[in-house]
Amino acid sequence: MDIALRHLRVVLTVAEAGSISRAAATLKIAQSGLTTQLRRIEQGFGGPLFRRRADGVVPTELGVHVLGRAQEILDEFGDLITTARTLARPAEPPEAIALGGVDGPWVLRIAGLVQDRFPRHEQLTYLESSSQAVLDLLRTEKIALAVVGEYPDVVAPSLREFNARDLGTEPLLVGLAPTHRLAHRRAIALEDLAGDTWVAPGDRLDGLGVSLRIACERAGFTPRFRYFGADQATAAAIVSGSGAVGVFPATGGPWPGLVTKPLEDGRLWRRTRLAWTAGSPLAWLAATIDVGALRSRGHQPA
Repeated sequence: MDIALRHLRVVLTVAEAGSISRAAATLKIAQSGLTTQLRRIEQGFGGPLFRRRADGVVPTELGVHVLGRAQEILDEFGDLITTARTLARPAEPPEAIALGGVDGPWVLRIAGLVQDRFPRHEQLTYLESSSQAVLDLLRTEKIALAVVGEYPDVVAPSLREFNARDLGTEPLLVGLAPTHRLAHRRAIALEDLAGDTWVAPGDRLDGLGVSLRIACERAGFTPRFRYFGADQATAAAIVSGSGAVGVFPATGGPWPGLVTKPLEDGRLWRRTRLAWTAGSPLAWLAATIDVGALRSRGHQPA
């Protein structure tokens, strides 16, 4: 059979659910139908993607490879749709100053700085689902400044055609409820979270979901994502109220009701970069931003 995008979504759903029965409930199909469909998908890939156990399923070595690439392919396809729709929007009026980025505190801090420097201009801020979508806006001059991120084991966006500078690399922290069994530790090993329920990184956090999955698989387990689509504030509320765990940037917060801990090996991090074109009206600002002062700004624009 020919493998299609819908088959990749099926495989990812099975992996996230951890069992055929739960995946069938999520997909709203009969368990026998899903079993038959999964068998055909595995034949298409040339081998079993999951090992069946009494308590559910776990990916095989082939399955780990397929899951990682499947998520990348679906993300890229989503980027294509988002980018096409964005580029189809009419250009903003020239008196507006626009910037864009993926979700995170850096975007709002820079938006606040731009608002301080250009108080009489209308300001537009685009939050996109990927760095590539942000750079497409920059390339077509729909924004004057882009904030992009990089994560380990995920292909970094190419900035060769733009001017760029680093805002720094920061560790990603594990967020726990204060009552969590590991909340007393100064640092946490990723392996110790193998049995926990996870809040999946939001759609607007670029490649963090893939990066987290790969880090967990290297630690010997597949994260049990049970909550999806939450922004960082909502993810913090879920973690504090449900006992699930999640990952959060070191520059974010504070998150009420949440305890954040570094990972012992520092295997999860985020690098943030600014990008702009030579003719950008914010070129001088981007080149002269005091990163230390920017770090000290709060979440909300001034």
